[in-house]
Formats: sequence, structure tokens, C-alpha cells
Amino acid sequence: MKLFFNLFGMAAAGVLGYMAEPGLRFQLTGERPGTGLAPVTATDPLQPIAGNPPATVIPPVAPPVAVVPEPVMPASGEPEKPAAMPEPPADEPTPAPEPTPADEPTAAPEPAPTTAAGPTDADAVTAMQDSIKAAQIKEFTFDQVLEWKAEGDEIVDGETYQTGLASYKAETIFGVKTIQAKALIKGGKVQRWIWPKSGMEIK
Repeated sequence: MKLFFNLFGMAAAGVLGYMAEPGLRFQLTGERPGTGLAPVTATDPLQPIAGNPPATVIPPVAPPVAVVPEPVMPASGEPEKPAAMPEPPADEPTPAPEPTPADEPTAAPEPAPTTAAGPTDADAVTAMQDSIKAAQIKEFTFDQVLEWKAEGDEIVDGETYQTGLASYKAETIFGVKTIQAKALIKGGKVQRWIWPKSGMEIK
């Protein structure tokens, strides 16, 4: 491995010497390689020498030097601090909304005049049950009634009554039948019982 590096170094030195030889010869002897011209002896490099072709001499250009300004030292000896950036103007506070007058209290709406409530279905059923319990008629008893049902108002003999039906079971010549009796109610009480179809009063 060492022999390889030694051979490689010798070869590289020979190549570099061959390439650098013309330049070194000119610097040492002043003779241009391959021209046979006398060395340049003129004292003024800008004047061409007889027998030699004129050479263009480019004066060296000095690189630009950046000029850094020195910091200005105040009388106190401390470096001057950079001026502080102006602070942005603070937002102006929004004015508070003007107080609005409180809503005037509005008078509560007067309740509509109430009228006397008419009799309800429950009132009609209660009136019929009380009538049968009091034995107002003899046709049937309270235990015979299968259903109590309130009906609407009806005009009988020129007067308006609230009506109700009582369905009860009774023995007839055709066997046990369900029969209905109509109650004419006024003032919360049964005024009389009638047959629904004929309108005749039940005793």
C-alpha cells in the first residue's frame, strides 16, 4: 500500500512539473518558451519592446471596501440607543350607550267579563241519578240503569231543556229489552221524564 502511494506521488509530481515548467522558466530566465525571444528588459511595462508584440496591461482593480459607519458616542460615553418605535395610537374607547328609559308598565288587560257557566254533561248525569234515587218515577230503579248519557239542549213545549238519556233493562212481553228514558233538566234538576220517541211523560 505504501509503495502504491509513493508511485502515485511521483507520477503526480512529474505531471505538475511538466505543466508548471514553462511558467517557471519565464519567471527565472525571462525567456518565453517556444519563441526564442530575448527577455523583456524595458523598465516601462506599458511601452512595447522592439521585436516583441505589444502586450495589453490591465491595471489591477482594488476590491471595493465596505465602509461601516462608526457608532456615534454621546458625551456620557455610552453608545446611543436606537430611537424607540412610536407606539400605535390606542383605540378610542367606544362611548357607552345612552341609558334608555325603562319601559313604562303597561296596564294588565282587563279580564273579559265571565258569564255564568251553563250546566255540563256531568251536571246532567248527576241530576238524572239524583232523580232516580229519589224515586221521582216508578218506571225503573237505579239498579236497572246500564248507561247514563248527557244530551244537548232541546225545546219541548216551547221551553228549552238540557236533556239526558238513561238506558235501563226491563222485562217486556218480548223478553228482557234495553229501553231508554229521556230526562228534561232545568236549573240542575230533572223536571220530568219522557219517552224519547213519543214524547209522552213517564210516571
